[in-house]
Amino acid sequence: MKKMKRRNLGVFFQAALLLVMALAGADVAACIWDADTLSTEGQRSPTLAEIILADAPAATDPKPLRQRIESLRSSPRTDDPAWWNDLAGAHIRLGESQEAVKMLEPLLARFPDDYGIHANLGTAYHLLGRYQDAEREIARDLEINPEAHFGLEKYHLALLQYLIRDPEYQREHVYVDEWSKDYMSDMGFSMLGRMELLEASSTKDPGYILPGYRAKWDLAADPNFEKGVIYMASLNPREPACHVMLGIASLKAHDYNLGATAFEKAVELGSPQSDLLKKETNRLREFIQKSHEHQRTQNWTAWSLNGAFILLIAGIAIRIALVLKRRLAKR
Repeated sequence: MKKMKRRNLGVFFQAALLLVMALAGADVAACIWDADTLSTEGQRSPTLAEIILADAPAATDPKPLRQRIESLRSSPRTDDPAWWNDLAGAHIRLGESQEAVKMLEPLLARFPDDYGIHANLGTAYHLLGRYQDAEREIARDLEINPEAHFGLEKYHLALLQYLIRDPEYQREHVYVDEWSKDYMSDMGFSMLGRMELLEASSTKDPGYILPGYRAKWDLAADPNFEKGVIYMASLNPREPACHVMLGIASLKAHDYNLGATAFEKAVELGSPQSDLLKKETNRLREFIQKSHEHQRTQNWTAWSLNGAFILLIAGIAIRIALVLKRRLAKR
């Protein structure tokens, strides 16, 4: 009988210990209200983080491209547009866009319906800063193949239709124009705390002429929106407008640290929206700081309450154990 009572007492002690350990290990931050840390955001949105946090792109190794050009020229297929596209593409990758333009312009009449000729020529024009010529060619390649580049080429058209506009327009809009409403005013983006208002819509200005791409596509509602913005930024790492859109994509995903970082890069690259971006970045940084302060306060309060509760339970467990021990000793 005494052995059974001792065994029951031991079981009770083990149960009490497990309860205390479980309480001590409870998740005290289950309801955190905060802007996640940059590393956490990077884990949640790795592709956005990679493009926003990337250093300057590495220089292209010219040797394989020179070898490709030599190989292509050694076996010419001048009646095949694919041969010309491969040759022009190699020159573009080498930074020889003018050479590609000289090669491709005479081919427009020969291959008017070839997607690659227009796409490569438009890209070469873009890299040379000839945005209107580039916009014409990219618009044409999208007529031939609306789903080009896995459905992302339309973002190239949107960017070009932004770049051909005057500086005042560029200051007051973003290149995925559906996101321009209310966010490029003198008050700044004012997105923070109003994420539910990030909806596609046209401008309120009755005299405003929509960019041409909007007659066919709603890019803000496009399921490939984030991929498209990332795609354009990867091809144009020095274009401020691309980093502004990376910032908007980050805020849309509630990645506030990444958003602030993207806006800061746009400012560094000379964005015409720099004053507004600085205001928004300051708001974001202030929000993040307050969020972390709030989290620390919550954690301290939670640990204090948990600690007091654990001590209370432990005290009760010890008290009960002592009472049972005395009763067992008397028997």
